[in-house]
Amino acid sequence: MHDPRWLQLIDRVRADTPRLLDDFLTELSTHDGYVGDLVAADDIERTARNAFALFASRLAGDAGAEEPSAFAEALGLRRARQGVRVERFMEAVRINFRVLWRGLERAAQPDLTDVLLAHGEQVLDVVERYATEVQRAFLEESESMAHQHRTAKERARARLFSGQAEGEELTAIAHMLRLAPAAEYEMLATTHDAERLAREVLDSGGQVFEDGLTTVLLRPRRGPVDWVDADPELTGGYLARVRGLDRVGSAALIASDLAERADEGTVCRLRDGFASIARETMLERLDGFTHELTGAFDALPESERERLAVTLRTFIRTGSMQRTAEELFFHRNTVLKRLRAFQDLSGLDVTVPRDAAIAMVILDL
Repeated sequence: MHDPRWLQLIDRVRADTPRLLDDFLTELSTHDGYVGDLVAADDIERTARNAFALFASRLAGDAGAEEPSAFAEALGLRRARQGVRVERFMEAVRINFRVLWRGLERAAQPDLTDVLLAHGEQVLDVVERYATEVQRAFLEESESMAHQHRTAKERARARLFSGQAEGEELTAIAHMLRLAPAAEYEMLATTHDAERLAREVLDSGGQVFEDGLTTVLLRPRRGPVDWVDADPELTGGYLARVRGLDRVGSAALIASDLAERADEGTVCRLRDGFASIARETMLERLDGFTHELTGAFDALPESERERLAVTLRTFIRTGSMQRTAEELFFHRNTVLKRLRAFQDLSGLDVTVPRDAAIAMVILDL
């Protein structure tokens, strides 16, 4: 059972609640970004009044005072949802303690100072318990909110990079991910140095999406110099201009396709991988009819097809019989004979742009 003189001191503090509130609000008002910013003034006053009432109840040992405080838990949860930073929230709790202690000192004058000193440790225990309760509730709710936000952002990224979002949903995704819907972006799909690149892209205001073993990176375009030209260490599939978020889904598919075609340590642009991608697409539509384009070429033994293909590939790339001969260490007439042999077999004259385009795509040259 408590000392009657201690209970007398607590009763004096309860009677002094209006002054405690004034002192608390005055001190708290000196901390920017709390009162009137994130938390309404009437909320602050009501909360402070309830906090002082809880302190007095626990100090007096009232019935039920030892139970966990629903008020403290609700306060921590509410402040987390209001967006108050944890350090500002806990500073308000510390102000509660300072104001309470000054109120106890006033109430103890002149005849109960010895009682206050005798119960000083109890005061500390009550305030520390309150601080622990509100902080635990605040941090748990903050973590829950952060998890929900992360989950929501992950869903938003998945929808964005899948290309399924449009209209109002795309606008909402742009807002959540802090992206400009109509801006111009660059995209790289890679399996190399993804962690470093992800940090750089996120710091630059971009977004990152993990697609299996491939990391797709989207960042705002910064100027005329392509990302891959500014960073020679990049490897993978690259698109220089993705005009608007509504094209991110299709861009991700293309960039991932290009990444699969990139040689180790190199960047594959759309021009580099176009023929290969086009060939795959066309073969689905032309299944069983490619002979209409390649004639008897497909009937040659594989070694002979590859021998001619090396010459065709080099010629299409250089556009010159002389350079082709020099690169392959052939006589110019050898190059000419192989091109004619291919024309006799397939009916395609690769010195003619139309036929060269067909050969490049269908034969993946």
